[in-house]
Amino acid sequence: MFKKIGALIVTILGALLLVYSASRSLDFIMLTLPPDRQILAYFGLAALDGGLIAWILSYLYGSRGGWQRAISLLMILVDMVGAVGMFTLDTLYQTGTSGMTAALTPSEIQTAVLALSGVIALNIAATIFHHLTDPDKLKEQAEEEAFAKVEDATIRQISSNAEQLAAEVAPMLAADWMQNSRARYLANLGSGRIPALDVTARDIPALPAAAKKTANNVNLSTLWAGLPWMTTKTGNGHKLQLDTVTPGEVQAPAPFGGNGHNGQLNQPQQ
Repeated sequence: MFKKIGALIVTILGALLLVYSASRSLDFIMLTLPPDRQILAYFGLAALDGGLIAWILSYLYGSRGGWQRAISLLMILVDMVGAVGMFTLDTLYQTGTSGMTAALTPSEIQTAVLALSGVIALNIAATIFHHLTDPDKLKEQAEEEAFAKVEDATIRQISSNAEQLAAEVAPMLAADWMQNSRARYLANLGSGRIPALDVTARDIPALPAAAKKTANNVNLSTLWAGLPWMTTKTGNGHKLQLDTVTPGEVQAPAPFGGNGHNGQLNQPQQ
């Protein structure tokens, strides 16, 4: 019971002192602003008393990992020194203005303004690095770097294998092109025409030489083989016989007499 009361009293004491410190710091910050922008002084407290409270809560409940906890602890010290320095300077300034103490010189006021700017800049930088050092973000970044290394290695391997692949495939492609080109030229051989080679068209494999036949190379013996071989009778009772003839040979017809002799015709020889 008494422990809770003691902790509550300490908390109230700290809150009251922070209010005093914040009011003096606010007064000094207003001195650095033009009359139409005095409202910006309240935002300046975020780097002093407000920042002190924020970094304490972050250290106790929000920071994770060594980096974030170190940043939070460091900024607690920075903001505490800044808050103490600002309310002290404001007190000196007010007492110097009233004649109670020596007035601050312009160089001293300039130093105080630069110190205030430095504290604000440190708070901005600390906030950025606090987010960048989040453990989940660091893990994601590590995974992205690992994936990037794998992809880079894959690209290098593909480039390396391309030379070997080209050395293996290029001779086969060249041989295929030569075979197709030869087939086109042979198909137009004797015609006097030069075949147009369309490199974009798909090549059709050349036919075997044994299968290349034209209409001028018709085998007459195969045609004669399909005809029925038979003997017919003439009108006078004599038989008409077909003799075999070699394809391409012209033979004079045998005389056909009206004396009862058989008339004989030549029959193609198979």
